[in-house]
Amino acid sequence: MNLFDDMIKDISAELDRLAPTECARLAEPSRVWRDVGEHHMILASEMAYELGGQNTLGLSGCFYTTQPLLSLGGVYLYGSDLAQIQANRSYARIVFVQLEETGDEEAQYRKFREIDYVRYHIHPEGYMARISPVSQREPVRIARKALAEKKMSFGDIGQMYLGRYEKISGVCNVNVIFVTHEKFDYRALEQKLGRAEQITQSLSHIFTDLNMDCSTCSQKTVCDEVEGLRVLHFGQNRRT
Repeated sequence: MNLFDDMIKDISAELDRLAPTECARLAEPSRVWRDVGEHHMILASEMAYELGGQNTLGLSGCFYTTQPLLSLGGVYLYGSDLAQIQANRSYARIVFVQLEETGDEEAQYRKFREIDYVRYHIHPEGYMARISPVSQREPVRIARKALAEKKMSFGDIGQMYLGRYEKISGVCNVNVIFVTHEKFDYRALEQKLGRAEQITQSLSHIFTDLNMDCSTCSQKTVCDEVEGLRVLHFGQNRRT
């Protein structure tokens, strides 16, 4: 199931257009950043700045494939690291996941959901993400103390996510990508994230409502436009 491949290709091309000097594969930090274990508040008086705050965008989302990723697994940064940022700015956390090809589409869909749920169970100290699954928004407050005293970086945060993803069975390769570059097209990414969520919702219909009438289904437009979804649906009905 490679329903997200075109989006991975388009996003990768957009990232490649950014200045090479501001793109890096981050080395694994020598330390393990602390996970506080639950959602914690960072008050406005305690924060250094907000990624995605006020008139900026904070976005996040996962894209899945069974094809080899073009980049090595790891944490990537396009733009400035946390210590170099001085004020609110747009930001994105993008995850490309390569999964084993099993031929079991429903199992792969369940794997998509398992991977997506990871973001609700990571709570880095000094890094408060406010997740909105409906809008794909993920503004993040950065604590002043975490920057000044502990020198928190995207490498620290990225390795927390990467470690969780790599523990999931069937995951072959993962790219955790942070973007703070001012020339990146965040609005175009927002549209792709919305499209990815529509595809995931359509998969949910396919695997949980096998007798649905396509003419009345709210996901009909997506199935008509995304190659493979309609075939997957009718194939699933035949198997049942």
